[in-house]
Amino acid sequence: MNFSLSKDWCYALTLRYPVDKIKQYGKLFFYEKDNILVCQHFFEFDTTKQELELLSKEIKDGKSIRFSYLNQNKLYNKILSWSKKNNYKVEVIDEWDNPLLIMKDSITMQDYLKNNSHTQVKRNYQKYIKYGNKYKYVFSDSSNRLELWSDVLKIDSDSWKKEENSDMKSLNREDLQYLPFLLKQENNSSLLVVYDEKEKPLAYSLMFKNYDSFWYAVKWGASNNGRENYVGIYCLIKHLEYLNQKEKDLKIDFWGRRNRVYDSLKNDSISRNHIVISNGVE
Repeated sequence: MNFSLSKDWCYALTLRYPVDKIKQYGKLFFYEKDNILVCQHFFEFDTTKQELELLSKEIKDGKSIRFSYLNQNKLYNKILSWSKKNNYKVEVIDEWDNPLLIMKDSITMQDYLKNNSHTQVKRNYQKYIKYGNKYKYVFSDSSNRLELWSDVLKIDSDSWKKEENSDMKSLNREDLQYLPFLLKQENNSSLLVVYDEKEKPLAYSLMFKNYDSFWYAVKWGASNNGRENYVGIYCLIKHLEYLNQKEKDLKIDFWGRRNRVYDSLKNDSISRNHIVISNGVE
């Protein structure tokens, strides 16, 4: 199951957005902004004939539909076919090869990182081995998730993202989107926060799981101090090692685009894009 279709994800929309801006068509939810209906579900999912008919009515009434982080797979082809049939305009806003990391039983994460073909990955891993153990790593469990999330927000506000208004609170309270799933889906979410010797939070990594499938790198960040000292890198490596210990056949979707670190870690990829659909009739 796609975690962005889960009830915890969908209910969180009412925490994040004004209620009158949330639109529901069948099982699908959209956020309306500037006459654009922005789909709140990603990757790959199904749509019914009835849902597409409801969206058609909105398009004919002058609204546009945006799908983000859409895999170029079954759903993508269905949307293209539907758009062509109705003479709708499809605009590809962005398109990229999304990095994946797929591990097999025959190799451990440590071996993969140590022997990686990318020089920078090997260098980062050597730094992690040499300096990473000076920090404290705390993983989420049933008792500490809210406390850890509070520290995540501290890290976010003490980073370059805050300075550029791309921290979670500046992005339509993106933090509220993730919190319910983190709190309620213990087996399908994993959060790691890294601290210095004075218990100051420096970096974090948050991952959600598509039930029995890929782990998605939802958010990853470091404070300015943590970034300068490579603690963000140490955090990500530690998280990958931890998940690989839990799952030998680990599958990671880095859910990012044009990220130098993610691209260097991948051993596979999937084509993904953002598209906007509008009425092609002037």
